[in-house]
Amino acid sequence: MMKLKSLNRHRKGQRAISPLIATLLLIAIAVAASVITYSWVMSMIGSQSQQAQTQVRIDTVTWGISGDNCTVVVRNTGSVGATIESISIRRSTTGSTYYSRSFTSSNSINTVSTISLVWTESGSSAPSGFLATLTEYVIRVTTTTGFQYEMVATTPSS
Repeated sequence: MMKLKSLNRHRKGQRAISPLIATLLLIAIAVAASVITYSWVMSMIGSQSQQAQTQVRIDTVTWGISGDNCTVVVRNTGSVGATIESISIRRSTTGSTYYSRSFTSSNSINTVSTISLVWTESGSSAPSGFLATLTEYVIRVTTTTGFQYEMVATTPSS
């Protein structure tokens, strides 16, 4: 009993935060956390919806085996313009390594339009003689929003 009285006397001498100020601080912290969460969620939704609207597909692939290149015709089937970031190629059966060629200009496609882009061994990290006749390749087109489209194509005999 004596210890309890000595603790109460000690507390009476200290000043505490009033309940009103404590409540206001808690409300301010909750509002700040809500604003931060809202802005984070909205930025995620915005980037996801833009990626969902971006859609491209490969129309045709023309092989230039002697020149070690291929021309890829890409069509924009989405509802917004698209920008091609890279075209990557790998052997279908024997490899998991993609050899990419990045594009920095003349790579934008309006909706319902096509663009022809040339992938070359010299413009990528592919080894010399990578393109061979009668070989199956996986071709991947990547846009700047992260959308990817893949197609399997076989090179002609000559």
